[in-house]
Amino acid sequence: PQALWASAASLGLVILLWPCTRWISADRQKRGLSLLLFLLVFHAYGLYFKEIAGLLPQGWSPLVVHGAAVAPLAATWLVLIRLIRRSRASLAMWGRALNAAAMVLIAWTAAGIVLHFALANGRRPASTAPSQPAGGQSPPDIYCIVLDEFVAPEAALRLFAHDNRRFVADLRSLGFFVAEWSESRFATSEPALADLLNFGEYDTKDDPYARVRRNRVVSSLRERGYRIIEFASVSWLFFEKADQRFYYDLSHASLFFDDYYRTLAERSLLRVLVDSWRQRKTDLGRYYRQRILSVFADLPAVEAQAGPKFVYVHLLSPHEPFVFTADGGAGAPGHIWDHSVPRYYLEQYDFISDRIVKLVSSLLRGSARPPVILLLSDHGYRGSRRPDSIIPREEMRHVLNALFLPGGAGEPPPADLPPRNNFRLVFNRYFGGEFELLPAAGRRERRKD
Repeated sequence: PQALWASAASLGLVILLWPCTRWISADRQKRGLSLLLFLLVFHAYGLYFKEIAGLLPQGWSPLVVHGAAVAPLAATWLVLIRLIRRSRASLAMWGRALNAAAMVLIAWTAAGIVLHFALANGRRPASTAPSQPAGGQSPPDIYCIVLDEFVAPEAALRLFAHDNRRFVADLRSLGFFVAEWSESRFATSEPALADLLNFGEYDTKDDPYARVRRNRVVSSLRERGYRIIEFASVSWLFFEKADQRFYYDLSHASLFFDDYYRTLAERSLLRVLVDSWRQRKTDLGRYYRQRILSVFADLPAVEAQAGPKFVYVHLLSPHEPFVFTADGGAGAPGHIWDHSVPRYYLEQYDFISDRIVKLVSSLLRGSARPPVILLLSDHGYRGSRRPDSIIPREEMRHVLNALFLPGGAGEPPPADLPPRNNFRLVFNRYFGGEFELLPAAGRRERRKD
């Protein structure tokens, strides 16, 4: 139904604009060709904007930013319209070629969106009673909590002179191993998660989305009788083999802007309206707050479920939007996307740090058998990915990596343990695995701050 509504909207746009083409020419071929060129620009604008967004000024209103982006496209379209109006040759061949190109573009876009959401939403295996492994005692529950863009405390001290060492001390007092100068291989979420969930063996030639949806860690744990429970961040990274899923989608903020329509709109010229709505809509800040708070609210019920279970949480914070102050209040209006100063990020960073300590303390207190807990960030602080970003790329890979490994068996992890080795350690310690630990992503000169 969503695809049909989107197609109907496109057809309605054509019907609405057709009378307006009379100012171009009385010739129906020229009118059709001009309208077709406009539709190509309209439907491809979002992809074009995504590619050039890093080159545009930050801090301007969405209308001004998009105006700067639209200007060269509009100028090109007007030049082409002028050439079409003056042309004396038959345009039938060009019309057929552009019609074919438009059909390919529409089919490619529609197929991509439908396939994208079919994979994300269409197939969820039925929950089955887990088989108990041989040996009597059930294996431990495993929690993997990924904090998006959580800067490593030692990097926070160096980048911002911001002291979050109490967070590390609190984790260590609970029995966590906390790595120092741990580095991810990647500075973006999707490949970093694909690497984590495939035992550090993600090949950059592969599709990271597919490697997250169908990852080796989940498959291996299901074979060992685990139930898979995920707290998903975005629909295109849903696990295909999840038994239970928690997902706070955009329908909570608007009846229209669910994930399908948001994706469709952001690929087109309607992205201008989406970005303006996102900045001005007052309830959107509440939506982003509740998206985070719902994870902390729903996890206790999951903790009480029978195991063995693998609980995967991708928390989209302290990544923007910055909707929390350090004490949990609402973020500063007008600054929820503001990276011009680190204050707004650090306020949310401190709030998440405090809530995470309380969360893992609760998990440890409430579990009959101590669970394995992997607490990490997918990548470090990026500020923004603009070409002129003041954050060096190697700093963007600086991550938190903390592990609670009950039982005390095995050698202590390397001091700079990278996240790519986390599940290798877990499988070696608890399932008799024989994984070798992979080298860290990079070696840097350590300096004491």
